[in-house]
Amino acid sequence: MIVEILTYLHLLAVAVLVGKVVFMSFVAAPVLAQTLNADAFARLVRILIPRYYALGMIAATAGWASVTSLGLLNGFGPPDLVAATLWSGILAIETYCRSPLTPRINALSDRLKEAPQPGVDIAPVRKNRDSLHRRAVQLNSVVLILGLCLIGLI
Repeated sequence: MIVEILTYLHLLAVAVLVGKVVFMSFVAAPVLAQTLNADAFARLVRILIPRYYALGMIAATAGWASVTSLGLLNGFGPPDLVAATLWSGILAIETYCRSPLTPRINALSDRLKEAPQPGVDIAPVRKNRDSLHRRAVQLNSVVLILGLCLIGLI
């Protein structure tokens, strides 16, 4: 019975992880960006994104714990080790994106919203913010790919 419960938890963690990335990336974010004005979208994103990454961290922790427990019960085979490693990578990425990456992006966005001082060049701030945002998008893509790899191991 414990193996079935752990297997269910692992499958649920994979479903939540892949589902959250697909929904946010391909449904929620595009619709909200087209529907809301820039300020409303920015306020909403500041509320959603930390929770989005927290959900990923919870899914990764549950996935890692369940697959590791299954490995301990059944003897670690290569699929268990690969899955545990993928979950560890996902947890690291989600944690990094939640903090420090998101707060850094927000701080730079705040600096861009402030009235620019005469003679102060904001181009480097914008470039840095855009670079960090691009990194967040790329890491989100990596999480999706790792989640799809986890599906392949099932």
